[in-house]
Amino acid sequence: MIIKSIEIEKFRAFQNVEFCLGKRITAISGRNATQKTTVLGMIGQPFTISQNDHPLYGCKTIDGYNFKSQFKEKFKISHEHDVIGEHKWTLRLHNAAFSNKDYFIIESIARNQKGGEPTLRFWNAESRAKGAGYIQAPVYFLSLSRLFPIGESGKTQTYENELTESELKYCIDNYRTILSIQDVYGNATVGIEKATASRTFAGVSDDIHDIFTNSSGEGNIVRIILAVLSFKRLMENYGKNYKGGILLIDELDATLYGFSQKKLVDYLYQSAKAFNIQIVFTTHSPIILRQVNKYQRQERKRLGIALPLSAYDSAIVYLDPEYNEEGMRMIKPRNISTTNELNEILNDINLTVVRTENHINIYCEDEHATSFVKFLLSTELQINTELYMRFIDINLGWTNYVQLYEKEIPEFRNNIILLDADVPTMRDYRSKKKVVESSDNIAFLPVEIERGLFVLLKEHGNFNEFQASYSNVSTLNYDICFNEWPLSDDNYKSEDFKHWFDHTENILGDRNILFRFWADKNTEKVESFLEKFIRIFNILAERIESDSLPTNQEIDV
Repeated sequence: MIIKSIEIEKFRAFQNVEFCLGKRITAISGRNATQKTTVLGMIGQPFTISQNDHPLYGCKTIDGYNFKSQFKEKFKISHEHDVIGEHKWTLRLHNAAFSNKDYFIIESIARNQKGGEPTLRFWNAESRAKGAGYIQAPVYFLSLSRLFPIGESGKTQTYENELTESELKYCIDNYRTILSIQDVYGNATVGIEKATASRTFAGVSDDIHDIFTNSSGEGNIVRIILAVLSFKRLMENYGKNYKGGILLIDELDATLYGFSQKKLVDYLYQSAKAFNIQIVFTTHSPIILRQVNKYQRQERKRLGIALPLSAYDSAIVYLDPEYNEEGMRMIKPRNISTTNELNEILNDINLTVVRTENHINIYCEDEHATSFVKFLLSTELQINTELYMRFIDINLGWTNYVQLYEKEIPEFRNNIILLDADVPTMRDYRSKKKVVESSDNIAFLPVEIERGLFVLLKEHGNFNEFQASYSNVSTLNYDICFNEWPLSDDNYKSEDFKHWFDHTENILGDRNILFRFWADKNTEKVESFLEKFIRIFNILAERIESDSLPTNQEIDV
C-alpha cells in the first residue's frame, strides 16, 4: 500500500524508535497517555490533495471534508513543551507512486505570524518550497471519541448528502451486518448532522426512528461506512488516477459491543483490500486486537513467517511505556505478531502479570521420539518449536494415549499425540484402529526410530556413506558400531534396538547426526510426515486461536 514503516527520531516521549504498518489494516494500542492519537496524526500529517492540477483536486468525502487530516484534530500543541525543531520523523513508503522517493521526512518548523510569535507547523524536512510539505494522496482522519452528544441535536444543521441507490444499499447492508440488525422498517435513509467542522453525527432513519434516536454506536458505524464509501467513490470515479488512500480512525471501539467490534474489523479488512485503503486505528479493545491477530495468524499460515513485517496485510503496534535512568517516561512502540505476544500486551494494558500461553502440547511415547520430532521440525521447517508448542514429558505407551482419547479427556483431544511407527503392527491395534483413524489429532512417526536406523546403517553401502559424510568420529567403524549385534534385525527385539541406539549415540556424542542421515535418505517420508503434522497442528491451533505453522514453506530435505 502506501506507508511501510515509521521511524521517529524525536517527538515528545518517542526517541529513536520505529515500527511497521500493515499494508491494509493496523491496530495501534496502548494504555492511556501513550500518544496513540499523536501517532495517527504523524501518519496522516503529510497527506492531502492540494495541487490544483491533481486529478482528485477538489474531491470531498461524503460528509464534506477535503481528504485532508486537520492539524487541530490530531495534535494538541503545548507552547511550553513543544519546542520548534524538536519533532522529526520519517515515513518509509512502499513505492514512489505518491512521491519521487520511497521516504518522506517531516519536522517541526516555525510558522511566522504577522505581529505575533511564530507558531509550530510540520513540514518537509528536505524542502521549504511551497507545496513540498505534502504528499498528494487522499487521507481522512475520523475521531469517534469526539462525536457530539445526542442531547445537543437541536444545535446542529443537516448536511445534505447525495447517495446513489447502490450507495444507500451499501450503507444499509453493512450497517445491519456489523450491528446484527435483523430488519429496517420502510424506506431507510442515511443522514448527517453537523455541529462544527469536527463534530459530526450520522445515522439511519426509517419509518419508526430517525437519526436523532440512533445510539452512539450506530452513529459511529455509519460514519465509518461513509468514510469507506468515500474512498470507494474515488476508486470508481477516477480509475487509475486513484492510487489508494489512508483512513485513520481514533478510538475504533468507542460505544460498540463485542460482536460489532469483531464484525467491524472484518468489514475494514475486506474494505481495505477491495478499495485500496490503508486503514490505521487506535483501540483498547481485546476483542478487536484478537480479531486483527486472527488475520495475522491466517497470513503467517499462508505466507510463512520469514517475510518483513511490512509485507503483511495486518499489523498490531503496541505503545509500551518505559522509564529511563532519570525516571523519564518514554514510549517504545513494538510490532506484535504472535498470539503469545498479544496476550502479553493485554496483560500490560490491565497492569497484570498472568501467564496465558496458547501452545499446542505434543505427546510422544518416549524421549527418543520427542527428540526426533523436534529435530525434524527445527531443521526441515526451520522454526523455533518453543514459540508454537510444548513437548510434554510423560512418555506413556500408545494404548494409554488412545484410552485417554477415548475417554474424551480434553487435554488428549485438543493436543497432538504421536505414536510410534510400529503401532499398527501390534496385536492390540486392530481393536483401536477405527478410533485412531477417525481422530483429528493422532498421527504416526515416519519410522521406528531405533530399528529404522539400525536397518539403514546395517547395509554396508549406507554405513560407508554415513562414515564418510556424517560421522564426526573417524574411529567408528562398522565392527565397532555393531559389535554386539552381528545378526540381521529379525533376530532382535525392541529393547535390543534401543540398546544399540544408545551405544551408537554415546560414540557419536550427538543423536542428531543419526537423525540427519535418516532424513536425508528418506525425503519423501519426511515431507509426508511434516505435511500431516502441520495440517493437524493448524486445525488445533485454529480451535484455540493460537499461532498456526506456515503451510507454504518448501520442506527442503
